[in-house]
Amino acid sequence: MIFDEESLRKTLSKAHNFTAIGVKVLGMTAAKAATAKGAAAAFQAGVAVSSLAATAVGAGVSAYGQAQQGKAANAVAQRNAQIQLRDAEIAKQNAEFNARMKEKQDDQRRRAMIAKQGGSGVEAVEGTNLLALAEQEFIDDMNAQLIRRGGSMQAQGLQDQAVLTSASGTVARKSGMIGAGASLLTGAGKTGVQYRTLDQQGVFKTV
Repeated sequence: MIFDEESLRKTLSKAHNFTAIGVKVLGMTAAKAATAKGAAAAFQAGVAVSSLAATAVGAGVSAYGQAQQGKAANAVAQRNAQIQLRDAEIAKQNAEFNARMKEKQDDQRRRAMIAKQGGSGVEAVEGTNLLALAEQEFIDDMNAQLIRRGGSMQAQGLQDQAVLTSASGTVARKSGMIGAGASLLTGAGKTGVQYRTLDQQGVFKTV
């Protein structure tokens, strides 16, 4: 079991019973640590177990920090991805609005041309005038479509960025969890080696 800060503080406050730390951190039996030979041996065992506890707690703190860091990075990335998707939708809406405004303005301009030609006695819907008007209408339509296409391309770029941003957040979260797991395993290994060394030195020898 790995302590949180409050549990560790409460455990360490029990200065008269160092074995409590060993029992919680390493699963040692209370009888084994409590029956250490003499006050000096008991103190030595307590210090040793405190060191082991610190190693285990340090691994837990490191693991928690890595997991939280990955989680926070993922949260930021997902939020940014949502913003990019929203901007993509806005880009499409703006392009559609601008295209319709352009179509309206061009239509008004063509109508004004027809009216002007009619007022001067020229028939605007016959012969070369009709061809010129049709060509102008085609050009105006192409310009409106270009506006829409520009908005679609901008939106697609933002959507692609959103996918990459979201993926980077997922990678950061998974990396944090992997790092946390590695820290726990490393801490457990160090604690085990430290315990075996101290045990071989007779620190935990019972009466």
